[in-house]
Amino acid sequence: MTVHQKFDLPVGGTVTLFNNDLVFNGETDAGYEFTDMASGQVSIVSYQTFVDYLKLPGVKLNFDGPETGDRLQFRMGGVQTSENLTEAQKAFARFNLSLCQAMQLLRNKLNLEYPDDTVNLSISMMNRRDNREFVRAIAEEMFGQKILLDTPRGGKGSNWTMYKGRTLVKYLKIFDELQPNESPLDALVSLDHLKGNRNPRITNSVKMMMTQAWEEVGLDTKSPSVANVHDRLEVLIHEENKHRMRNGLSRLEVPGEDTLSRHRHYLLTPTEYLPATKGERHARGKRGRGSTDIRALLVGELVEIDECKASLVASARAEGIWERLAKDSKDALEDIDKIIKQRLSILVMIDVASRMPLAWVISDQPKAEATLALFRMATRDKQREKQLYGCDGDPVGVIGIGNVKNDNGPGLRNTACVTALMGVGATNTIARAYASTDKPYVERMFGTIEAVLLKLVHGYTGGKPGQLPGYDATVNGVLNIDELYGILTRFLIDVYPSTRHMGVGMGGRRPYEVYREIAETRGCIRPIDPNMRRIHLGWEEKVMPTDEGVRVFGGIWFNSDDLQIAVDGLRAHQRKVSVYVDPDDMSRATVLVPGVSDPVEVHLQMTAFADMTLVDILNLMGQWLKENPKVTEAHDDRIMKFRQDFYKMQQAIGLERNLPRSFSTIAECKTMAKAIFAGARVVPGRGLKGTIAPDDIMNIGVAENVFQIGDDDGLIEGEVVFTQPQDMAPVPPAAHLSSATAHRFDGLSSPPTPPKESSSRRKKKAENPSQTLGRPENLKDLE
Repeated sequence: MTVHQKFDLPVGGTVTLFNNDLVFNGETDAGYEFTDMASGQVSIVSYQTFVDYLKLPGVKLNFDGPETGDRLQFRMGGVQTSENLTEAQKAFARFNLSLCQAMQLLRNKLNLEYPDDTVNLSISMMNRRDNREFVRAIAEEMFGQKILLDTPRGGKGSNWTMYKGRTLVKYLKIFDELQPNESPLDALVSLDHLKGNRNPRITNSVKMMMTQAWEEVGLDTKSPSVANVHDRLEVLIHEENKHRMRNGLSRLEVPGEDTLSRHRHYLLTPTEYLPATKGERHARGKRGRGSTDIRALLVGELVEIDECKASLVASARAEGIWERLAKDSKDALEDIDKIIKQRLSILVMIDVASRMPLAWVISDQPKAEATLALFRMATRDKQREKQLYGCDGDPVGVIGIGNVKNDNGPGLRNTACVTALMGVGATNTIARAYASTDKPYVERMFGTIEAVLLKLVHGYTGGKPGQLPGYDATVNGVLNIDELYGILTRFLIDVYPSTRHMGVGMGGRRPYEVYREIAETRGCIRPIDPNMRRIHLGWEEKVMPTDEGVRVFGGIWFNSDDLQIAVDGLRAHQRKVSVYVDPDDMSRATVLVPGVSDPVEVHLQMTAFADMTLVDILNLMGQWLKENPKVTEAHDDRIMKFRQDFYKMQQAIGLERNLPRSFSTIAECKTMAKAIFAGARVVPGRGLKGTIAPDDIMNIGVAENVFQIGDDDGLIEGEVVFTQPQDMAPVPPAAHLSSATAHRFDGLSSPPTPPKESSSRRKKKAENPSQTLGRPENLKDLE
């Protein structure tokens, strides 16, 4: 059976419910009756509903007012409890309470000694030495500090001194009149700070001009100082004094800068003053409310990345750190061993669930390539960095990425990075610029790195310009990139994960312990497929495959059986394939072959490069190519001497044994070319009307002038003769020429006269008028 609780509520008490002040009127059969102070509406709340309302947030009960009128709250200036006062006032309240309790014991003792009379402590009794010593002894035990009976000489000291009889009796009377629901500390708290003349010393007209000065000058985004506002106030008061002097009034005094500053505190709170002088964006970052929820439960579920300009100057040697230098910087370096002084940027990725660092990169220009390197490092094993720099801790192993949160920086928010994240199955969240509450974890991490690590590094420039005026960071910037990266690596593997973290959800635990607990209980985001990781986060190079496999970066070979089978079916015009490599792990690569649906995984063919990164391989090959210039000259001389001796030997053998030459001179080549190209140039002619081409003589039906002779399909033997009918006029010699030659005579009055024939040729023609058509006679015209 459910018991409905009923409370003994005094009539006139107030209950604050749903931001409404309700006054209790009394009890009814249905429940409690309340009246809304704002609207006057009367409502009845059942007993069980009232019990449920007490569980809601924001409910306030005040049932002491009808009995005491909240006299203690009004005494303290509206403060509900003395715990909200200063420490000095609370100490006086405890001191006064200990004295009152000691005097109450003294009164009980005197009543036992004199049972016939009721003893009331008077002023004279409390001035007696024996009574004061009795009260002091008990009060010291209750208060916990030494109390003096008399005021020492030399003014007010730090010791507690017992009051005189009048004051003691006053506090005892207040203590005796307390109601059961009133706190004695609230009643006995000291209000001595309110003593003195409370009348304002500044007139209302001066206050109005102080307000005007702040509105006209002080509340500006140029962030003027109090001195600037004070100058404006002097002008306003000066103008007002001239008007007052003309009317026979007294002059107004100019308040000081402290008074002017306190007046601004009276007008505006610090949060209201900050956006007026620093801007709304700065005020939101400084005064904005943070987040206290746990945003991620799995390792890799939510990660934050950010870039920060390192407050130090480092010496970056160009050799071996090409991945961290921009192309413009490489082209500008005249000497490969040149040391350049530059400001560097640190890129960091942190896991929100465990606060473990996932990746870190140092770059001079944090663009898309640096961010992709950060993604590659976060999704691979980092044992190489641990062994290379001698770390004792264990970094985060191979994990996947669920959601990446970054700000609006160009190195983080770009097409290459967003496309790569989508390719590996991750989502990208863009945080607001200059909104530290959107990604507070990595922002706080940068502050820790600078406060704990970078301040002690040689070449530290300070957090802001001019912070270290006596330190020359350029002269002391002696560290190179590799040394700085080693220091940062050891800090993020050994120090940061082993430091107690007081952030939200950490509770003072160390990030490494949280990471181990999550990995054992809830687990991590699933890893990315190696081939997809290389395709979307690695480096691509299009090469021509051969029987030896594929060669990238000039001399690194990869091959596998699957690649040979896939490449064997390629057409000639589709021979190029795309090779994707991870520059941090060159043991394997991924090849995309046109026409093959699945990526092909290939293996490194040179085992000497198996445990090396791409940078290490290129550095090693560069070292192999380097040698002493004197050694190079000696080997070149040896090679040139052999070539010269060999040439002379071959030339001597050819002369002695009369061997034909296997080469030609330049003059001989020119003579042979002239002889080859000296023939006639045959120009195709146009067909004559009524004739056909020689190839179509036997083709029936090709032209209208071709007819079949005889019944069978056999060949007709015979020769073509040229006959001239008697009724036809003599054909001029030009008619026997081709159309290409005959057009040369167009426009002339008469064709050129043919050359004269010899008598023997004319005699021969007369004897044989019919002859076989042969080669044209005038060959010169066909050239």
